[in-house]
Amino acid sequence: MEVPGSSKKMIATQEEMSAAKIALGSRDMCAHLLIPLNKCRQAEFYLPWKCEDERHVYEKCEYELVMERMLAMKKIREEEALAKQNKLQGNAAVPLIPKTANA
Repeated sequence: MEVPGSSKKMIATQEEMSAAKIALGSRDMCAHLLIPLNKCRQAEFYLPWKCEDERHVYEKCEYELVMERMLAMKKIREEEALAKQNKLQGNAAVPLIPKTANA
């Protein structure tokens, strides 16, 4: 499964994520990295200095997804601002002689 607009592919399947008991909020394009991280954490009794490599790779993947979404939103905002600016310039023709209320 591929998400439109994303550079990453969904590698983990729904069955794999369900079997690994991945929370619904964490089922994104980095879930395939979260599965071995959680297995390592359970095997090492959640000691913070263990599984550093797996955690680093997972957090880097999540960071890249966030940055990708931020850049996409920035592009959308720029396009909206440009469209708004073009709309205002099109209606910018101010009459030289204003109309009065009684005219």
